[in-house]
Amino acid sequence: MLSKMNLFWKFLLVLGFSIISGISFAGTFFDDFNDGDMDGWKRSPQNEKSNVLWAVVKSEMKFDPKGLVWDLSISQLNFAGNQKVSNVKDWADYDLEVDVKHTEIANWPGGIRARVDLDTGGHYVAWFYPGDSKIKLYKNPGWNINDAITALGEGTYKPETDKYHTIKLSCQGDTIKVFYDGKELISAKDSEHKKGTIALCVQDKAVYFDNVKVTGTNIPNVNMSPVESIDKITSTWGNIKDKF
Repeated sequence: MLSKMNLFWKFLLVLGFSIISGISFAGTFFDDFNDGDMDGWKRSPQNEKSNVLWAVVKSEMKFDPKGLVWDLSISQLNFAGNQKVSNVKDWADYDLEVDVKHTEIANWPGGIRARVDLDTGGHYVAWFYPGDSKIKLYKNPGWNINDAITALGEGTYKPETDKYHTIKLSCQGDTIKVFYDGKELISAKDSEHKKGTIALCVQDKAVYFDNVKVTGTNIPNVNMSPVESIDKITSTWGNIKDKF
């Protein structure tokens, strides 16, 4: 028969396990494309077969409309998951940060999407308007940015070409925010889209994307391209040998 002390410790053990199991730990997903591949990234159904370019070029994700008119070139690249990451449909509360480089100061170069439903295409999106020096936040029931969108807010920014800047789309509960280079531009309340993956989206301008980072609850700690330079490997090995 268990003593009172043993019962007490058993109670604490069960209580501690219950508390720990109820905690959702935050993680970080990261892809800087330094490995040169597009593993896990997949084009959306909209214009999926069009002759636009999505490719990793010199460790950057590049989109090129290849001269197609906007309604034929508009495209999205979703992170649909792979062997390392299989729970993208369940991503709910997270911050998506992406470095974006414009090639011209003209409207409709694209933006970034969060809580993308891979079945319906519904999502939230931060969309650039460099020609107007604005970023707008929309919610959308499907893939097409021009179909039944609802504006949730807008902010102003200073567009530049051939230089990376960081756009962040934050989805925490029903609070949706947009930041540009760390500065909050837009804050809105909406609860239509509750979970889903991320996407890079474009219309008819050449755009570069890099350093895609997702941080939040139930986001796996995964670096999609943990490639180290030869110099770094040599230095690390030297430090290890010095310890023996």
